Amino acid sequence: MKLKALFIALTLSVATSAFAANDKKADEAKPAEAKATDGKSAEAKKDEDKIALKDSVSAEIKSAYEAADKENSASKKAGFEWFMDDKNMSQILEDGVKAANDGKDEDAMKIFKKVEAAGKAGQEQAKTAKTAAPHF
Repeated sequence: MKLKALFIALTLSVATSAFAANDKKADEAKPAEAKATDGKSAEAKKDEDKIALKDSVSAEIKSAYEAADKENSASKKAGFEWFMDDKNMSQILEDGVKAANDGKDEDAMKIFKKVEAAGKAGQEQAKTAKTAAPHF
């Protein structure tokens, strides 16, 4: 039975690496210009889709948003953006902006504080991941 499980695991591993190699070849086949264009258009779309705070929002909400955005961006850049309720923190931050724009200041503040804390935790996780090793 163990030999059968080992054979199945080995087969799946080989098949997975073969598919990954084919995907990599397909990406390399794209011209460099097409890759650059794809990257720019995706970044431009992200910036356009980003929801902005209205001018009527209080200064306290704006500062909380800026702090949350700063911390979340740093954790995202480090590769450790957290997820909650099947959403990443950037999406949750947008929910906070929508709440602030609708006048739900308390809800927006809770969301911004949550995103800020998750951003700080993600940055801390990135720092500890650099030195991750088994402890004996």
